[in-house]
Amino acid sequence: MIDLLFRQTTESIVIRIQNNKEIVFAKVQGELLQFSSIEGLKLSLTGILKQFPDLEGKPKEEIRKEAIKRFKDHIQSLKTEKEIIEYIVNDLKKYGFEPQMIHKKGFRPRRLQ
Repeated sequence: MIDLLFRQTTESIVIRIQNNKEIVFAKVQGELLQFSSIEGLKLSLTGILKQFPDLEGKPKEEIRKEAIKRFKDHIQSLKTEKEIIEYIVNDLKKYGFEPQMIHKKGFRPRRLQ
């Protein structure tokens, strides 16, 4: 299990990689972390269409389902945890999230640059 902590202005999020490429997300609210799979997130339709312009013109729910499927397929195509971490860090940087820390189970947390 690996936790990645990101910060965007005053908002902090944790992304957890667990059970062989399963990704869950949490918004930090004080000491409370409530994890959700990607299906439980509010996804921006404009963000999805920016990433996948070929989905333009389809119904909103179909666009959302296809974006989730493509994300999961992409994560499964990555071979190592390191590749998954690099993908997540680089993708979130595009949206203004700065990587803060990484914590691998059994190790001390360390700062990310």
